[in-house]
Amino acid sequence: MKSPTQTLLLLFLAASLAVLTGGCRSKHSVPSGASADRQGITYTYHLRGIIKAMPQGGQLPESLSIKVGPITHWVGMSGKVEPMMAMTMPYQLAHGVSLHGIAAGDKVAFTYEVNWIADRMVITQIKKLPAHTIINFSMPADTPVPDAGVINKTGASMEMRK
Repeated sequence: MKSPTQTLLLLFLAASLAVLTGGCRSKHSVPSGASADRQGITYTYHLRGIIKAMPQGGQLPESLSIKVGPITHWVGMSGKVEPMMAMTMPYQLAHGVSLHGIAAGDKVAFTYEVNWIADRMVITQIKKLPAHTIINFSMPADTPVPDAGVINKTGASMEMRK
């Protein structure tokens, strides 16, 4: 099981790679649920999760922490499908998206758009779900999950496996 620190470190490393390489245009065709323009491909994900923390003083007012279920169709910077296990991570809201009526502990459905070339990863829509809504945090058994090597805060190499 990944700790929140390991998850954030992995996301930081992926974002750093995108910045250092200047982004890599995918030569893959545009998959279902994505749109292509001169800024690259925008992948759209319809996700469900639980609000773990609302923005606090000193944080970006547009960010919040959400525990989401697995994303079996996540497309990484390479343009390949790289399933992601359930995790809690910070999200940024697109300009104009409101959190009115949403609080920590609420179950939500949201639309998350990712464009690796434009370095844009934002929630474009969010709505509160009924409290009785069931959210599955288990990865389907038939989903291959790639190994990922990371370095922890002490500099030691770590491997994260399913």
